[in-house]
Amino acid sequence: MAPAKERLHSLLLLFIACILKLSTAVPCLPDQASSLLQLKASFIGDSLPSWRAGTDCCHHWEGVTCDMALGRVISLDLGEFDLMSRRLDPALFNLTSLRNLSLAFNDFNEAFLPVSGFERLTDMIHLNLSWAHFGYRIPIGIACLKNLVTIDLSGNYHLYFERPNFQDFMANMSNLRELYLDQMDFRDSASTWSTVLADSVPQLQVLSLFGCFISGSIHPSFSRIRSLTAINLGNNWELTGKVPEYFSELSSLAILDISGDQFEGQFPTKIFELKSLTTIDLSGNPMLSVRLIHFPTGNNLETLNLAGTNFSYDMPSSFGNLEYVKTLGLNSMGIDDKLPALISKLPLLDDLRLQLMGSDLENPILSWVGNLTQLTHLMLDGYDFSKSTPTWIDKLIRLQSLKMQDCSFSVPIPYQIGNLTKLEELQFWSCDFSEQRMPSWIGNLTKLTSVYICSCNFSGPIPSTIGNLIQLKKLVVWSSNITVYSSS
Repeated sequence: MAPAKERLHSLLLLFIACILKLSTAVPCLPDQASSLLQLKASFIGDSLPSWRAGTDCCHHWEGVTCDMALGRVISLDLGEFDLMSRRLDPALFNLTSLRNLSLAFNDFNEAFLPVSGFERLTDMIHLNLSWAHFGYRIPIGIACLKNLVTIDLSGNYHLYFERPNFQDFMANMSNLRELYLDQMDFRDSASTWSTVLADSVPQLQVLSLFGCFISGSIHPSFSRIRSLTAINLGNNWELTGKVPEYFSELSSLAILDISGDQFEGQFPTKIFELKSLTTIDLSGNPMLSVRLIHFPTGNNLETLNLAGTNFSYDMPSSFGNLEYVKTLGLNSMGIDDKLPALISKLPLLDDLRLQLMGSDLENPILSWVGNLTQLTHLMLDGYDFSKSTPTWIDKLIRLQSLKMQDCSFSVPIPYQIGNLTKLEELQFWSCDFSEQRMPSWIGNLTKLTSVYICSCNFSGPIPSTIGNLIQLKKLVVWSSNITVYSSS
């Protein structure tokens, strides 16, 4: 058969297969539609308009996917639908064929998760309840879902482990590959989490426990988890000890975030040699010594944040190998005369974060930052601009975000900031403005969508020019000496 005829024959067979599949598709079963409509009724307001009685939930209802041969719902993805409710309706648990459930970024008003019901969803593979404002303890029923591959309960501040505790919850999760529990309260399991994970989920690939109140050091048994591609343990202020050497043996590790912890000692330099790494954030560990020996060619780093650590380096020329770095954070006292020139040659750098550690240190010269005209994000932490006003800042004409923290301005706030007309985000946190008035030039920044000015010792009223900021969605101004106004 000629090639053209072969292709035509293949297309014909594919067409016939599609017709047969469509002809055998089963419409949504009545009990499935009824349960979904009951769930819809539990939401406040006119939600989910496509969910209408008398229509086929498998073909016309947004967020719903069915097994077309059985007419049963296998996926319910309502993430970011801006839904509001005061409860999770138990009708959900009638959808016993569910494999994927997402209610992420909706508002359940701190409602309790039902004590029973989840155990009926035995086919569940992916469960995402992140940032859905659930509260109280995690039900034992979720711990019964042995087929789970992904669990995301992040951002539910008032959700916690009790009965089951964390160890019992993880005991049956041997199939789990991704675990996201950011900002949940782990204080009852603060020091045992690493041994629990090593015993229960040895095939885990993604672990995210950002801001979970975990404490102590990472147990040596954690080294048994060899498939990790992402580790996020940031913002756990009581997480101490040394960064494990065996992290450098995790050949697939792409993300390591231990920012805002209390690690100490020497950071294992071999970790920097992992070619799989794209993100490494060690910032905010003042007792951690980071010695940069060499960045190998062929590395894939996109984020390197060492701000707030004690770092030094032996071969500054290897900074030229960071050809993919977009975000760079450094402690200014570690920057010598050679490094700024190398930083300016990083082709993709657009986010720079600089921190000055120690109140008795001499303020370094930052004028070189003005040469980085490609920057879109800049953060400065701990600088005294009383004697050296950062007039260079108006060279950064592409800046979209400017953040300053713990900085001092006894002289007027530089009007050059008012020339950064592409700014969308402006933040001043705990800065000393010596009771100056908020400058009127803020009204020039008409693309601003968010402004945070908190604990900055401003005085007087907010200038009327702030009314020019017609795209503003968030304004937070907090100080004991200024008119307070908050809007969102």
